Amino acid sequence: MTTRGNDSAGMRITRLFARFIGSGYVFYLALMFRDITTQAAAMSTWWTWIAVPMVFGPPIVLGLASFHGDPTPMYRAAAATALLFVVAALLWPLAWDGTLLAADAWISTIPGLAGLAAALTWRPPWAVALLAAAVVPVQLINHYCRMPDRNGLFLPDLMFALSFCLIFVAAALMAMRTGRLLDRTRTAAHASAAAAAAAQSRSVQRARFNALIHDWVMSSLLAAARRTAREEVRQQAGLALVKLGESEPDDIEGYTTAVLIAHLRTAVADADDTLEVTVHTHDDVRDASFPSDPVRVLGAAVTEAIRNSVLHAGVDAIRRVDLTVEPSGIDIVVTDDGIGFDPAAVAPHRLGLSVSIIGRLRRLTGGTVDVRSRPGHGTTVRMSWRA
Repeated sequence: MTTRGNDSAGMRITRLFARFIGSGYVFYLALMFRDITTQAAAMSTWWTWIAVPMVFGPPIVLGLASFHGDPTPMYRAAAATALLFVVAALLWPLAWDGTLLAADAWISTIPGLAGLAAALTWRPPWAVALLAAAVVPVQLINHYCRMPDRNGLFLPDLMFALSFCLIFVAAALMAMRTGRLLDRTRTAAHASAAAAAAAQSRSVQRARFNALIHDWVMSSLLAAARRTAREEVRQQAGLALVKLGESEPDDIEGYTTAVLIAHLRTAVADADDTLEVTVHTHDDVRDASFPSDPVRVLGAAVTEAIRNSVLHAGVDAIRRVDLTVEPSGIDIVVTDDGIGFDPAAVAPHRLGLSVSIIGRLRRLTGGTVDVRSRPGHGTTVRMSWRA
């Protein structure tokens, strides 16, 4: 038995099948109630009182357990549904009084549902084995307990019942497998998105250092090569050293406020180099230091938010980026007055919004994200981090 994440595709498929199986048993209980009461006359009283709860009780629990956050009770109920059906069928000969039945035994109507329950919780070989263990006894019951004029050949009847039930069990097994494949694919996609975010962060840092070298270091060297006045060269070199001192390597533990702002401005420019960033700070953050992870995550997320706006908001959309830096946290708001969209309609597997922005911020300790948009009313993406 395997336990999967509650929000995974495999788990959602499992829960849907659990509800389908539970509903199927309730439907068949209502449909077969008359046969159950009629055929009880040919059985010892104890069997009917035991078999009906054994056959129909666990699948009802299975359906209800599918709404519970913890999947363990659901898996246990599925296993009980499959096994107790076989037990009830094997107890039939012990309770039968020899009276021939005018119709199929009621228990022979639903072995396929027991096989479906097995498919929810066991590997394919065991699920198919359970299906065979459920179908064979009930077909033997039909063959030996029905009136002779209602019987056909045993082997064709058995093969038909096995084949018919196996179609649905195989479909369930394939659905489970598809869910697992989708989960693995999504995990790989998320890992690729994380790798892309790391690469994007390195690209932002490279762009910032390239600009720093061009604007300060090379200009200082050029001034010296042109034999500019020594005092002017010394002053420009001093400014270059100050700028270099404000820059820090990728493996730093914290960002100064100036480096943080430079990093986020570069991240914005990486998606739209014409977009200005409006910065709001307080005097008490000048000497503050911020952890590197939130800065890099916010930088990658704001790049993706602006890129999405450039791609989808429309050519006439006006964008705005507001950055607020406080001692206790960072806020970035990206807004546009473009065509907008319905956030609820965005599929969870779409990497741009769901993974690169929302998922990235939610995985960040202290990170929050709020995406608000309506068709025709623009989009606002608010990303925050609090210490």
